[in-house]
Amino acid sequence: MSQVFSISGADPDKLYAECSVIHQKYGTSEYSGLLEELPSLRELYGTEVRNVMKPAIDAFRQVRRDSLILYPTVLSTLENLKARGVKIAAFTESKAFYTIYRFKKLGLDGLIDVLYSPEDHVIREDIIQERRYGPDSYALRETVHHFTPEGAIKPNPGILHSIVRDMKAEVDEVIYLGDNLLKDVHMAQQAGIFDVYAAYGAAQHRPEYELLRQVTHWTPAMVERERAALKPGSIKPTLSINSFDQIADLFT
Repeated sequence: MSQVFSISGADPDKLYAECSVIHQKYGTSEYSGLLEELPSLRELYGTEVRNVMKPAIDAFRQVRRDSLILYPTVLSTLENLKARGVKIAAFTESKAFYTIYRFKKLGLDGLIDVLYSPEDHVIREDIIQERRYGPDSYALRETVHHFTPEGAIKPNPGILHSIVRDMKAEVDEVIYLGDNLLKDVHMAQQAGIFDVYAAYGAAQHRPEYELLRQVTHWTPAMVERERAALKPGSIKPTLSINSFDQIADLFT
């Protein structure tokens, strides 16, 4: 957002507050049409927001390309588990389009057996027209993709139970790995599933995570609930790991 501020001269606090309103409207903090809908930028540039903000958009896309990589040992461990017959599912709150983009870029299509995510929000026609390829190019080819119920958010042990049933497994056969103490660890514990905390991926204590809280689609109550969960000792993982490959030893 720094380039957005330098180009527009807009007040950061005001712009962040507007971001949160729009993100709540679409139920995601990844909304790709955000800049064109910010009232402050529309007041300044009208229908030319995207053109004026092109340097900021290009910079964001470059950073996304550079930073979108798997953590060490993830790929080799997933390949190893799959070769051993372990069924692998991914459960995310991220909307379908953004999740599929990451799946394809990271080489996870086919390596993950089943993906569970919310459906997409309503997409503006100009965003659809801007996409370079046909609809089939934005779909997974091998991983089966199921949608979670509309409006359902983590922690939701009921959804976790439905995923286990859908995978034709039993609760005591499942290991759940996640990097959020409230949304992942607490949810798994509520569902009676063996929880593993991916400490290497936790971002909630990083400085940039505070920016996410400012622009998030979460309600203030949800933000405060997560803050409380992050207090030392509030939620204790059954197992905490510092490298993804440590999970391989849990499967026999």
